[in-house]
Amino acid sequence: MPTLNIDRVEITVPEGTTILEAANKAGIWIPTLCYYPKTSPSDSCRMCVVEIEGVRRPMTSCNTIAAEGMMVHTDSPKLRSIREEVMGLVLMDHPLDCPVCSAAGECEIQNLTYRLGIYGTEYQMERRTRAVVNDWPLIRYDPNLCLTCLRCVKVCHEVIGASALRLADVGYAARITTRDGGILDCDFCGECVQACPSGAMSDKVSLWARPWELRKVPTVCSLCSAGCRMLVNVKDNRIYRVTTDIESHNGGTLCVGGRFGFDFVHHEDRILTPLLRKDDELKPASWADALQFTAENLEKIIRESGPESVVGLVSPRLTNEDCYAFQKFFRTVIGTNNIDSEARFSILRVQRALELTCGVGGSSGRIEDLLETDAIFLIGVDPLEETPAIGWKVKIAARRYDSNVIVANSRKTSLDRFSRVLLRVRPYSESDLVLGLMKIILDLDLWDKEFVRDRTANFLPMKNLLDKISLNGILKRTGIAREDLQEAARILGEAPRASIVFGGDVILQENGLQCVMNIANLALLTGNIGQSNAGIYPIFEKGNMVGLCDMGALPEYLPGYQHAAQARELFEKVWKNGIPYTKGRTVPEMVHGLENGDVRAVYIAGADPLTDYPHSTRLAKALRKAELLVVHEIFPSPTALMAHCVFPASSFAEKNGTITNFEHRVQKINQAIAPLGESMPDWSILEEVAKAMGKSMGFSGVEDIFSEMSRTLPFYDGLNISDLDGDGKIAIPLHQDHGRSRSGKPYSFAPVRTWECPEGPEAEAYPFEMIAGRSMFHFGSTSTRSKNLLTLCPRGYVEINPQDAVKLNISENQPIEVSSPVSSFCATARISDKVSREIVYVPSNFPDLRVYSLFRENTTICRVRLTPLNVESPCGEETRDDVSEATARVLTDTNCRFRLNIEPQGGLHERTRKTKGFGARGR
Repeated sequence: MPTLNIDRVEITVPEGTTILEAANKAGIWIPTLCYYPKTSPSDSCRMCVVEIEGVRRPMTSCNTIAAEGMMVHTDSPKLRSIREEVMGLVLMDHPLDCPVCSAAGECEIQNLTYRLGIYGTEYQMERRTRAVVNDWPLIRYDPNLCLTCLRCVKVCHEVIGASALRLADVGYAARITTRDGGILDCDFCGECVQACPSGAMSDKVSLWARPWELRKVPTVCSLCSAGCRMLVNVKDNRIYRVTTDIESHNGGTLCVGGRFGFDFVHHEDRILTPLLRKDDELKPASWADALQFTAENLEKIIRESGPESVVGLVSPRLTNEDCYAFQKFFRTVIGTNNIDSEARFSILRVQRALELTCGVGGSSGRIEDLLETDAIFLIGVDPLEETPAIGWKVKIAARRYDSNVIVANSRKTSLDRFSRVLLRVRPYSESDLVLGLMKIILDLDLWDKEFVRDRTANFLPMKNLLDKISLNGILKRTGIAREDLQEAARILGEAPRASIVFGGDVILQENGLQCVMNIANLALLTGNIGQSNAGIYPIFEKGNMVGLCDMGALPEYLPGYQHAAQARELFEKVWKNGIPYTKGRTVPEMVHGLENGDVRAVYIAGADPLTDYPHSTRLAKALRKAELLVVHEIFPSPTALMAHCVFPASSFAEKNGTITNFEHRVQKINQAIAPLGESMPDWSILEEVAKAMGKSMGFSGVEDIFSEMSRTLPFYDGLNISDLDGDGKIAIPLHQDHGRSRSGKPYSFAPVRTWECPEGPEAEAYPFEMIAGRSMFHFGSTSTRSKNLLTLCPRGYVEINPQDAVKLNISENQPIEVSSPVSSFCATARISDKVSREIVYVPSNFPDLRVYSLFRENTTICRVRLTPLNVESPCGEETRDDVSEATARVLTDTNCRFRLNIEPQGGLHERTRKTKGFGARGR
C-alpha cells in the first residue's frame, strides 16, 4: 500500500487509489466538476489539477494513481489561476439566473464559484438560448445549463446499465440526447438527475420548494424487498422529493419507485378519518365510536363463539413493530393463533425449503456480494422489474467484472443481453431445469466434493433419487437444448463462487417448495452456501415480507420462528399473559371457516386480500359472510370497501419503526411528516383497540416494541433501535457461516422429484397460459396511487406475442377480455415479443384487474382465453361494472360499486360510490 504526502499530510492508501480519492480520505478538498464517485473518471474539466513534485505540469487528480513517496500540492497560485480560467470558461456560457434556477442552493457551479472567490470572467461571448427538452416523462433537460461533463451519460451506462443517454454533436452544439434521439425511454431511476452538477437534468416533481427549505429525513424504501436507504425531503408536512446518500448500502441509487413513487402519500384518496358502516354505507366516524364499535363486537363474538372465531391478516407493507404488535394483540388480547398473511403463498415456501437444507430461511448472501461473484444464475426472475437494486448489481458484475450470467426465464428479460447462457424455459418447468443442471454437474464431475463431504448430510439419498430421473425427459419438459444446459452447468460447476437469484416465477408456482429445495441442493452441490460472495438470493415483491415472518405473524410460529412447545415459558414471562394452545388457522383454513360459519370476525391490518391473494373469487364470497370485518388502510381498497369499520392508518412516511429486507438487514425508518388527518400507526391502533377491550399490550412507542422484540427473538438479541441508523444490522449473517448451518448441524440435501405442469381439461377452450407478475413501474397496488408512476404505466395491460395478436386480430392498446373458467377481467393489449406464443403476462399491481380472481383453488396455474373487444366500447365502462362477477356482487351488496376507468389516471382514481369520508380532513 503506497504512502504519499498531500499538503504535508502523510496518508497510506490501497493500491490503485487516485490522488483525489486519497485527498478525500484525508479530508483535503480538491475542487471538481466532471468527477462523480460512482463512475470512472472523465478527466475533462481540469478543475481537479494538482502539482506533483518532480512532474513538470499539473496533473488531474481524478485519474492519477497515487504512488509511493509522491509529494502532492493541491493549492498554489498556478493551480488557482488554472481553476479560475476553467470556471471563467464555464460561466461565459452559463445562464446566471440563480435566483430562479431549481438547482440553486445545491448547484456545484454556484458553490465552486463562491468557494473559489470568482467575481467575474474576462471571457465574453454572445449567448444563444436553446430549447428546453420538456417532453420526457418525469425528467427535464435544459441544455443551456449543461456542462456536457457526461456525468449523466456515464452513470446511466456504468451504474444502471441502461445506456439511455448519449452525447450528440460537438463544440458549442454539444448536448445530451437519448439513445435514438427521441423521447426518453428508460428505467427512470433518476440517477442522471442526482449526478448532474448544474441542474441541467432535473425532475419535474419538486419544482415548488427550494433545496435549503427542505428537511431531509433518512428512512428506508419499503416498496420492494431490497430496503434501499433514502432521504425524504419535506417542507410544511409535505414530501416534495426523495434523494439519497451515496454512502448507503445501496450506493446512493434508487429505482423509479423509490425516487418518484412517494406522492401516493398525499393522494386525494387517503382515508383520513375512521369509517363506520351505517345504513349500508361507510361514513366518517369519531375514533371513540369506531373503537367502541370494534371492541363491543369483538367481545360479543368471543363471548359467544370463543377466540377461535376471530381471524387476522397482516400486510408485509407494515413495519416490524406493527407486525409484532398485531400477533401479540391476537395472542394476548383476542386469545388465538389465527394470524396469517400473503407470506403463506410465497416466502413460507422459501423459509421451509431453506430451513430443511441450510438451517435458516432467507438469503445467504448480501447484495454487494454479487459484484464479487464469478457466476450469477437468474432463474424465474427479472431483477430489474422485481428488485432493481439486484438487477443493477448483476449488470455491473457482468460488464465491469466479467461475471458469467445465466438467465433462465419463460419471458424475455432486460438482463438477457448480459447473459453468457440464455435458457428460455417453459413456464413451471424451472424445478426440472435445476435437476438437469445437477445431473450434468455430477456427470462432468464438477461438484464440490470436499464441501459436500465435510459440511452436508443426505447427499447419497438425494443422488439416488436424482439418478432415476431421465435427462432426456427434463430436456423435453423444459424445452432447453442439451448443449445450452451443459454450458450452464459447466459455468456453475467451474465457478469458484456462484450466486443463485430467484423470484416470483419460482416462489409462487404450485411446485414452488420443491423448486426452492432443488435450488438449495444445487447451491450445496457446488459449495456456494456459507461463503462470502456466493449464495442464494430469494427476492420478494413486498418490502417487509421477511420481517413479517420474523415477528411471528403466522399461525405456526411465535416470533423468531419459535414453536410454542419450546418457547411458551419465555413468552408468558415477557408478556405476563398466557398464550393459546390451539393451532392457528392458515388463510385457506380461514376461508373455509368463514364459509361454514366457524369464523365470524376478520381483522385485517394493511392487507388487501381481494387484490393480492390467489383464488380471490372464493375469498370475496367468504368475506361477505363475516359478521365483523375491521380493516386498517390508507386507501379505499376493494377489501376496505367491504368493511364494517375502517381505521385510517399512517403511511411509511408518517411513522417510526424498523423493517427487514431479504438479506435479513434490519433498518430503521424515521417519521418524516406528521400523520395526515386522524391517521395513526398500525401498532398504535391495535393498542387503542386493546384498551377499548379493557386490556393493554403495554406499548407507548416503537422503542417499547423493539425492546421486547430483542428479548424474545433470538437473532434480534443485542440489537437496539438507536443503533440501526445508517445501513442497519444484518440479523442473520449466513454469508459468514463458513462451517455449518446456524443450528450447528450440517447442511442437508433435500429429496428431489420431477413435476410436470398438468394441462387440465379446458386446455382447448382456454389456450393461453397466463403468468401474473409485476410491472417495472409499480410495486404492489399502493404505487398505483402515485401520479408520477402512473405517467409511466397508467393502467394494467396484457402482454401478448405478436403472432398470437395477428391470429386473434388484436391490435396495440385494444381492449381485450381475459377469461378463465373461474372469472374474467378487461385490460388493454400490449403486443410484445417478451412473451412466447400461447403465453400472456399480466401485472398484478392494479386493483382494477384483480388478476388472482382468475385462478382456480389450490393451483397457481391459470389457463385463459382472449377476446378482443370493440374499441368504441372500452371494457370496464359500458360492458361491465367490475372485473369479477363475484366481487361485483360483494360491492353491490355493500353499496360500494366501482366504475373502472382506463384513462391515464387509471384504476380506482375515478369512481362513483356512496362511500363518504375519504380525504375529508387534513388535506
